[in-house]
Amino acid sequence: MNMKNNRDVFIDFYNQYKNKILTYLMYRLNFDRDLSEDLLMDIVLKAYEKFDTFNPKNGSFKNWVFRIAHNHLLNYWRDNKNRKTLSIDDLHDSEELSVDTKSEDVLEKRINMENMQKCFSIMSGTDAEILSLKYIHDFDNKEIAKILKKREGAVRTGLSRAVKNFKELYNKSYNSSNL
Repeated sequence: MNMKNNRDVFIDFYNQYKNKILTYLMYRLNFDRDLSEDLLMDIVLKAYEKFDTFNPKNGSFKNWVFRIAHNHLLNYWRDNKNRKTLSIDDLHDSEELSVDTKSEDVLEKRINMENMQKCFSIMSGTDAEILSLKYIHDFDNKEIAKILKKREGAVRTGLSRAVKNFKELYNKSYNSSNL
């Protein structure tokens, strides 16, 4: 199937995956929405320009476009080595939550989610990458291996290590045994 000049097919794919790619970027960029949206536009342009190289026989559009997103993110980090990163000490200096609801359950879930996001944002790039692809974007290990250009066994090992590291970081930062 030749994808060249098939704008409608690309738009359908784009509409199906744009929010997933944005979420992926936000988790990888310390939840900086503006930066994530900027990079999303770059990725969309790259994908559109290279759409004629996409071949469904070689894999899904989802894998193809996430590979482009992954590579673009690596290039961004390489070109912006001096970017500000969040440290563990910053976690204790964060702003107080403001919640409009009186429900303690909702408040607790929101605090838990924010704490998890903070931990996620300070994890190593590889650990955060694998966790994001597996648990946020629901890729299986084989798909993750294709995106990251690794063996499936390396992905399984990396995933196990990343989950362990995340739990340790979360428990250390928040004295919680909820995970």
